[in-house]
Amino acid sequence: MRLSKKALRALAKNDLIGLEAAVVRSSDPNLEGLKGIITDETMNTLELSAGGRTAKLDKRGVVLAIKFPDGEIEISGRDMLQRPEDRLKKLWTKVK
Repeated sequence: MRLSKKALRALAKNDLIGLEAAVVRSSDPNLEGLKGIITDETMNTLELSAGGRTAKLDKRGVVLAIKFPDGEIEISGRDMLQRPEDRLKKLWTKVK
C-alpha cells in the first residue's frame, strides 16, 4: 500500500503513543472494532488500552484507523513495521 502525502506527514510529525486508534481489520476477528488509546509501540507491536483493558496488537495482522491532530488515516500495521524512532527519521526525510 502506498501512503498518501497526508499520511506520511502525519506519521512523520507524530508519535503514535497517546493517539486514539481503532482496529478496522485484523487477522484475529476478536480484535476488529476494538478502540482505545495507543499506550506503547515497539518494532512489531502496538499496545491499545481501553476501559482498563490492554491489548497487544501484532502490526503484521491489523489495519488501524488512527486519529491525528489534523485528521484521521487508515493504515496497515505492515507499513509501520520498524522501530518508532526509525520510522520518524525515515519518513521525515521523505516529507521535507
